[in-house]
Amino acid sequence: MGLFLSTAFGFPTVLFTPLLIVVALYWVFAVVGATDSEVLDSVDDSGDAAGLSALMSRVGLGRVPVTVALSMLVCVAWFVSMLGSIVTSLLGTTSTPLLIALGAVVLLIAVVAAWAVTSGLVMSVQRFLPKRRGDSKHELVGRTCTIRIGEASEGFGQAEITTAGGAAISIPVRTTGGEVLPVGSTALIFEHSSEDDVFLVTHFDAALDPGQG
Repeated sequence: MGLFLSTAFGFPTVLFTPLLIVVALYWVFAVVGATDSEVLDSVDDSGDAAGLSALMSRVGLGRVPVTVALSMLVCVAWFVSMLGSIVTSLLGTTSTPLLIALGAVVLLIAVVAAWAVTSGLVMSVQRFLPKRRGDSKHELVGRTCTIRIGEASEGFGQAEITTAGGAAISIPVRTTGGEVLPVGSTALIFEHSSEDDVFLVTHFDAALDPGQG
């Protein structure tokens, strides 16, 4: 336990440990619906990525929400830094300049490894996601879905729906007229917006379901 704590709060791992704590707290809030996965995503007036979204796109990590990419970067960097720091500690050197130099090398390796692993994961996810026909999205109109990861509003929304094959998939949803749907609620998909590639949803009233007796 002592080795773990001394490594986690020693150079260079200490640079990533606070970030790892922030990441863990963020996902706890996301799970309980207090925030969403696109909180750091932004676009300019023309609809192009801006801010952190643009930066992530330039380094090849723009295919997923910024929070997801940053979380993966921090986790991998922290893990690699921990391993590197433990390995260097086994050398038993007490020379401060040498320890700083070794720490800098570990830091560089951790940053490069974090980018490489995260980039590979993002590309792999995109590569193996099933490619559906454009008109298949319209087949979901008229079906119900469950709101996931925070509230669904006019600006953000993620929902889960089960395909005809029985697979659960996540889809981007938006509401209209200022309606807000809480996490876990059932929504009715009434339109697909091809311009924004999102599904428009509204509260689902089970009393209007013709399948209910």
